[in-house]
Amino acid sequence: MSTSEATPLIVARAERNPTREFWRRLLRNRAALISLLTLVLLILLAAVGPSLYAISPIKPDYAAINSLFTGKHPLGTDNLGRDTLARLLYGLRVSLIVAFYVETLNVSLGVTLGLVAGYFGGIPDVIITRIADMLFAFPGLLLAILIAAVFGTPVTERFGGIGRLLLVAGAISLVSWPLMARLVRSQTLVLKEQEFVLAARSLGASDWQILAHHVLPNLIGQVIVAVTLDIGGVVVSESVLSLLGLGIQPPDPSIGKMITDSIPYLEANAWQVIVPSLALMLIVMSASFLGDGLRDAFDPGTQH
Repeated sequence: MSTSEATPLIVARAERNPTREFWRRLLRNRAALISLLTLVLLILLAAVGPSLYAISPIKPDYAAINSLFTGKHPLGTDNLGRDTLARLLYGLRVSLIVAFYVETLNVSLGVTLGLVAGYFGGIPDVIITRIADMLFAFPGLLLAILIAAVFGTPVTERFGGIGRLLLVAGAISLVSWPLMARLVRSQTLVLKEQEFVLAARSLGASDWQILAHHVLPNLIGQVIVAVTLDIGGVVVSESVLSLLGLGIQPPDPSIGKMITDSIPYLEANAWQVIVPSLALMLIVMSASFLGDGLRDAFDPGTQH
């Protein structure tokens, strides 16, 4: 008698790739995808636009003061005859550079101090938390305005425009890094009690090895989301400082400075206020939608 052996059907379940799952969720979020493409386009315009568009952002064209759209000036000119498109491209570059410096400082300070405070606790935690609480006690933007007002002139006289730009970035970062530190500290307090951290410690891993190889990698997603959501606020803060005359100084343009210079001529040429305001709104909204999309992609449980 012959027996036929049934060969079991083995179904191999493909192991889910976290990176692939992240991109799949992000690409399904239409608002986040559009925002990502918009920010990439704005960064490209800021990077190469001033070089490709040959017109100077500071040189006036006295024959075309307060003009609307022309072949020579596609977005018109301001009250001094300066090309609006050239100033917008340069101002966009300034705003994004400030945002880059601020977020670099925020991540460097906030992540480092948050890790130390959350993991080691004790005296380091008390000192870092008290410093952060002290900074939280001041209205953030008011403190940034005070720093820019006190140190703006001496820094500009000694280091020029780049010094002023770094001062603006430093003033904004001083009042925003505690938010990053608080986020990282709270997550570190949770992660250091997880089983994989306890297992690494029992195998002889040092504290710094645990932080570098086990805690920090599990924080990267939340740090990226926090940075993205913060970009809009940084650009607005830089614009407010420029609106008050404490940001980037003339003749260098910035988005906030363009709005300030155009307000007195709102009735005669409203377009000069609308253009930089739309650019500012586009940056803020794109960063906000992208941040929400990244948060949902990293942690699907946050979707609502």
